[in-house]
Amino acid sequence: MRFKNIIAATDFSDMAEEALRQAVSLARQHQARLLLVHVLPPLVTPNPLLDEFVVNQTTLALRQGLRESCQKELDEHRRKAAPEVDIETRLLEGDPSRELNRLAKEEKADLLVMGSTGVSGLAETVFGSTAQKMVRKAPCSVLVARPPVEATAD
Repeated sequence: MRFKNIIAATDFSDMAEEALRQAVSLARQHQARLLLVHVLPPLVTPNPLLDEFVVNQTTLALRQGLRESCQKELDEHRRKAAPEVDIETRLLEGDPSRELNRLAKEEKADLLVMGSTGVSGLAETVFGSTAQKMVRKAPCSVLVARPPVEATAD
C-alpha cells in the first residue's frame, strides 16, 4: 500500500509526539503529504439541561489565547519534526473525533496517525477515547502509535 496523504493528530502529549515521529517516518518513506492537526474541544459541551450559555468577553479572550497558544505549539512541532518532510498544520475546533473524521474525508487521507492516549477512568468508559472512535469510524486506515517496546519494558 502506498500512502499519499497522511494526517497526524496531536494533543501535544508524549504519545502524540510518538505518533508524529511515526507519521514523519511514513511520509518520508512514501513521499507523502503530511498534515499535522490539533482539535480544540469546545469549552462547554452542549447539554440539553442548559437553557442558554452566555459567552462573555473573558471566555472569548481565553479561547483566542488558547487558539494562539495551540497554533504556536503546532508550528513548533512542524519546525522540529523533519526539515526534509513538508508538513502543513491545521487547527480545528469542535468534537475531536468528528472533526478528524470530517478532515480525513475532505483531504482524502490514506492514513490517520494518532497516539493511544485518551481520557481515563469513568470518562473513557462512558464516552470512549478519540483513538477508539477513529479506529471504528474513520474513512481511512488508522495507526494508533505506542511507545517503542524498550520504553515500556519497565
